[in-house]
Amino acid sequence: MDILQQIRAHLVEVAADPAAKVLDVRLLEKFDGQVSENIAESERNALIHQLAELLPSLQQDPAPLATLIEVLVRPTSYTFSRVLEIESPIDFAAGLNAPSPPINLITLLLLEKAKLRRSDADIVAGKPDIVASLIQLWLSTQETAISQKAYDVFLGLLTAEWVGQNSVDAEGRRPSEPPYRSLIWRRVFRDKDIYESIYRICSLKNAGQKGQLGKREKTVAQARLLDLLVKIDCESIRTSQIKEVEDRYGVTQNGLLEFAAVRMIDYEDDVLMNMTLIDFFANLLKHDHSMVEGFNFSSSVLSPYSSPSLDFLLHWQLHSRTLSYYLEPDRHMSLDVTYLYSRAANYLATFCSCYPERFCGSESAGVLLRVTEALKAVSPGQWAQDMIPKHDLHVLSSLPGYSLLPSSFHGTPLFLLPTRPLNAAALQTLSTVFRGPGTRTANHIETDESKPAARALYFLYLQHNPQMWVDVVKGAETVALKDVALAAIGLIEAVINASWDPLPSDGSTSPALLPTETELARKCQSSQPLPPNGVLAILAPPALEAVLSYLLRPAQTFSNLVGGGKGDVESAAYRIAAAKYDVLLSLKARLREVIQERGQLEGVMVAIDRRLSSGVLGGQSDVGGRVGTLEL
Repeated sequence: MDILQQIRAHLVEVAADPAAKVLDVRLLEKFDGQVSENIAESERNALIHQLAELLPSLQQDPAPLATLIEVLVRPTSYTFSRVLEIESPIDFAAGLNAPSPPINLITLLLLEKAKLRRSDADIVAGKPDIVASLIQLWLSTQETAISQKAYDVFLGLLTAEWVGQNSVDAEGRRPSEPPYRSLIWRRVFRDKDIYESIYRICSLKNAGQKGQLGKREKTVAQARLLDLLVKIDCESIRTSQIKEVEDRYGVTQNGLLEFAAVRMIDYEDDVLMNMTLIDFFANLLKHDHSMVEGFNFSSSVLSPYSSPSLDFLLHWQLHSRTLSYYLEPDRHMSLDVTYLYSRAANYLATFCSCYPERFCGSESAGVLLRVTEALKAVSPGQWAQDMIPKHDLHVLSSLPGYSLLPSSFHGTPLFLLPTRPLNAAALQTLSTVFRGPGTRTANHIETDESKPAARALYFLYLQHNPQMWVDVVKGAETVALKDVALAAIGLIEAVINASWDPLPSDGSTSPALLPTETELARKCQSSQPLPPNGVLAILAPPALEAVLSYLLRPAQTFSNLVGGGKGDVESAAYRIAAAKYDVLLSLKARLREVIQERGQLEGVMVAIDRRLSSGVLGGQSDVGGRVGTLEL
């Protein structure tokens, strides 16, 4: 008897005495994905029908059956139409409303099949009891796994057959309209009872009343709603849909988004939900005009100055309120600042990355002052012990490069980042700034000044800290401090692959007020033109003597420590060696481009090829290589 026959026979026994006969979990677990893929469709249907008949009478934990059903319906060939053909029709609403999480899960697994086709999602949209029950389960259940599954199903229905403007379904057809015009969207946003259910479940006004969630459960539902709204950010959630419903919850003009961001949360008395709300604001900026892995809901071009999300946050003064936790912490209770400072810093970093031109025109002076004060307060010992303002470094690395250009020689917080003592976060911040465009958020809009500003900042910092490359190489050779070594190597790679442009030859007319090439050379005390790209910058003093000789040396190992030193440490040493090898590969690739344009430097290429040919470790045969030490 094969496994399928054994399971079916066992289920017959359980059905005959559902109260006493215990499910054989070990037997059911033998039915895995491989078995499911190889059985005939008639056998799959028969087993699913048998399970559907057994579930209503089962008097024990149905979790093992949920797992079995999940395996059975997993193949994409098992469509929602097949689900609807089950001989014992599935009561989706009853399954979603059942007090049993396994029953909820089974129902969700079957309902999930409807998200694969717009036509199947439309069938669900025609069943308001199913949609209402799905929303209720998603927002109200205390089972996190069930809520997440319900969320996945609901979001899948809202985005059925949509993967972007050029999307096609499994049969090569293009969706005729964006998802927010589909029947399921109309059901959610134009059905009064369903639309109001979202407000009712999440509103604190009725917390603890008969039939309603308590305040704690309400806050969980609120967080779940915020998570969804980021993914479906579009006109439907920004505009009034059913005014009668919205009036009852104080919403005046911006529909569900206004309710969630402005009315729903008691942010003054609930610091944890305030944290969640600020994260929501940052995500809203980050995902503007997008939905689910970049699905574009709008033909709008993302501007460096504004967007619907930013306009919304500005209109309701949510932007300034959020920034105040970072820029003016003294205005708030110390407990709030303890939790919200980092969130506000992350929001600010997102804002700066997405809207650099807007930043330069407004909060730039206050932000630069705040970052400068935070970095000035760090002592050398704190840098050495990694007791540093990492949130302020995050903000610094997200600022437009031209905003960091010093108005005087000591007018930029960038100069406060040390390379001695070495600190991984400081090195990573320098890497981001020096690399230039292409290292920030996906929605970051680079301006014409970004590339020349990154180049100018590199040479200005190097003039301020001439020992930078000596310190960086020392850090790269400190195998004992893996994070520092990898960050140091990352800084070398960032300069090699930097996205730079030359500065203007005459005075800049842009708001960034970039220096000219002549002015930069004068500030750097150079009588020669400065290198135009990162490769030539690495091959010019003072980087040449320190960096190139380091890259051409064999890698170090860490095998001869007293008392051992193998295992994780040796693995870290190899990872550092591999990172160094990858940087040398990058140098070779970029150098080849330079040689094609300028000629010369063939001798450097020969030396690089020789080192690369010896492998990651450089052909070392000695058991224990030299281990660099860190000078603190």
